[in-house]
Amino acid sequence: MFFESWGEIVRIIITTLIIYPFLILATHLVGKRSFAKMNNFDWIITVATGSILGSAILLKDVVIVEVFVAVSLLLLLQYLLTLLSAHFSAFDKSVKTSPQLVFFNGEYLTKAMKDARLTCTEVEAGIRKAGYGDSNRIMAVVFEADGELSIIAKSEISNGLITKLINESA
Repeated sequence: MFFESWGEIVRIIITTLIIYPFLILATHLVGKRSFAKMNNFDWIITVATGSILGSAILLKDVVIVEVFVAVSLLLLLQYLLTLLSAHFSAFDKSVKTSPQLVFFNGEYLTKAMKDARLTCTEVEAGIRKAGYGDSNRIMAVVFEADGELSIIAKSEISNGLITKLINESA
């Protein structure tokens, strides 16, 4: 359970030394967006890639060439998705979720929260994580496409941003 053999340790070291430069090269070729956390697709690619690479390092019967093909294909698909999204706003809107205003000026927006499957407790936790003790100092909370909560304090708000937040949530 704690130790199988030195041969396995050597195999893990060699596999890691082969896979790591591939990961660096692939990230360099595809760009830093390949492991960003900007939306749900980025997150899925990051988790899937990590799972494939972890399996390749630890499991005996995973073929490294197959790992390279699988990771390369995932990164290529992610690259194409982001390329199409950047150039075609209709495509971008069809594949990505929009930010959602879930709290505004002291009021929880219950319909938006139900759509996002968020609770008041989760919004309050996001407010605390942002360094605010309570919601009285908060103008807005936005549930972002990447699943994070953006907290906008009343002291940071401008009239233009208020209008934009209201329009985006409609």
